[in-house]
Order: sequence, then structure tokens, then C-alpha cells
Amino acid sequence: MFLQVLGVLFLLLICAAGFFVWRLYRLARKRSGSDLATAIAVLPAMEMELEPSSARDWKEIQQLEYAESELKSVGAAHVGYYCAYHGHATIRVSMWNYKHQAVVVIYEGSSNGDSDHVRFVYEVSCRLPDGTLCVTSNQHALYDSRPARHRLVFREAGSILELLKAARSELERGEKISRIEDPKEYFMECYEDTTEWAWKPDQLRSDKTLQVLASVGVQVTEELMEDLVEMGQSHCVEVNINRARRKLVKNSRMNAAQWEKVRDRLVFVNECMKVDHLIEAVYELAGELSEVQERVIEGFEQNTEKLQDPVGAFQMLMQTLHIDAKRVAKMDSPVRTEVYLPL
Repeated sequence: MFLQVLGVLFLLLICAAGFFVWRLYRLARKRSGSDLATAIAVLPAMEMELEPSSARDWKEIQQLEYAESELKSVGAAHVGYYCAYHGHATIRVSMWNYKHQAVVVIYEGSSNGDSDHVRFVYEVSCRLPDGTLCVTSNQHALYDSRPARHRLVFREAGSILELLKAARSELERGEKISRIEDPKEYFMECYEDTTEWAWKPDQLRSDKTLQVLASVGVQVTEELMEDLVEMGQSHCVEVNINRARRKLVKNSRMNAAQWEKVRDRLVFVNECMKVDHLIEAVYELAGELSEVQERVIEGFEQNTEKLQDPVGAFQMLMQTLHIDAKRVAKMDSPVRTEVYLPL
């Protein structure tokens, strides 16, 4: 089961060495005091930040140096050292770019309660035209599940070069890989794809997720599941805002100074949004509202149970409230999105 691990897999930060799992989640449960908090602790983390780090932070520095010397010998370029946190686990990351054909990642995971006991994981990931292929040395991948287009394969490997060879052998005959220009961005995209999928209602209600929650003593009531589904919907909104923001930056003609000036003022509206998300976007654009506008908002909230067209509903709401804003961009993929700037 994927929650019996304390470390990471390339497509998703998860806990990696079963040695720690029960101690970690007993601690999480004791500190949180609620089934909801415990469920959040054991389900895939919605947010992941790769903080800049250094090789000096690694525990098994000799093992790291050996793996990195192998990568240098085949022409791989170092992307950077990072550190990430998930629950009570600390994960150190060394990321490499193999000739723009694959991203190779070395992980060292440890428990905050037992930082001397570490777990190494190697992974190689390639971008395919319709998804990704990730080959990992973490045996818990055998029990994990991913979106169909993200292939996850476990291979025993004595060295990271063996894993590179294994990745080549996993490619189907004639299957082409796509060039990876920005390894860190690719890493984050894979992470977002997987967490968004894991927090969809059908996955939250799946037998596997229910078994995971039961294994750490969570009583899954309908009320708890509704809370989790609502959180998953908000996560979907945020993931697609992040995607749209990256796409906007990439395609924008603004220089760095211009982008810094408007970045935090931009308001994103997409088709994943629910009523409360639209209302929040209205306040972001308008600031304070008059009493009349507040009554319109209340009426909209009370009379709207389900949105057939969130973007269209937002446009109508802005017109009804007589709020002026400049639409600076619109996009249809990965989901329909419009971007506004307050006037």
C-alpha cells in the first residue's frame, strides 16, 4: 500500500520506509485530534514546494556522490538540490537532466523523529506524447495507482545507470519520447497531474483510498467524505490556475519587471470553479462591495446550486454587479480559463 512508505516517488510525494509509518501516523493523529486532519495527512499532499538545498544536507553523502558520478559519466547535467516536506518526513532531492530525454532524480527520505535512518530512491522519468513513463527503485510502486497515462514501473537496480537502461527497455517498440526543456517544471506538472487525479471524487471513494484511510484508523463517514471531495474540488481549481499562470508567463510578451508588477493582481477564473470560488474571484477584482452588490452576491449564492458554465456565470455576475475589469487572456486548455486584471 502506497502509504506504507517514507520517501518519495517521482510523480507524487508520499511517505517511504514502512519502518516509520505507524509511528508517524499515530503522531499525526495524536496532534490533529480529528479524522479529517489524519485523512489529509495520509492522502497525497496537495501542495509541494521544492526548496533550494545543498549536498551538505544529505546524510548518506558517499552514496549520493557515487550515484552522481555515474550520471556525470553518461553526460547528464545537474539541475539542482532541493528539499521537500510531507507530514513528518523530510525528503532531499538531487535532480538531473539526461540529454533532455529524461529527468533522473535521487531521493533521500527520513523521518523527522528518526533522522539518522534514511531511505534512498532512484527514479527516471520520460515524457511521452500522451503521458509519462516513470521507472523507480521504490518497491512500494507495486502497490500504487496512477492515472492511466502516467506509467509507473518498479525495477530492482544496483545502480542508477541500470535504471536508465530499464527505462529504455520499458519504452514500447517505436514509442517516441518528447524533449524535456525544463526538468523542474516537468517535475511539478507530473506532481500536479497525479494529485489532481488522486483527489477526484471517484478516487477518494475508491476501495483503495478507503482501505488506506481505514488502515490508519480513520472513520470514513459521509460527512468526512463530503469534506474531502470539497477539498479536492478546490485543489482542482488551484492546479488549473497554476497551469494557466505558467502558460501565461510562457506566452506573454511582458518582461520580468512588467510581470512582477501585475502577477499578484491577476485573477483567474476557470471551468472547475464552484459558486464560492466565483464569489471569491469577484471580491479579488472589486475589493469592497456596496450593500446592493452584497445582496446580489447573497442571492446568487442562495439560488445557484450547480454551475453548468462557471466562466459564463462569472461574466454574468460581473455584468450584474457593474464591476469593470480587463480580461487580459483566455485559454481553452487544459481547461477553459479567463484571466482578469482589476481596473
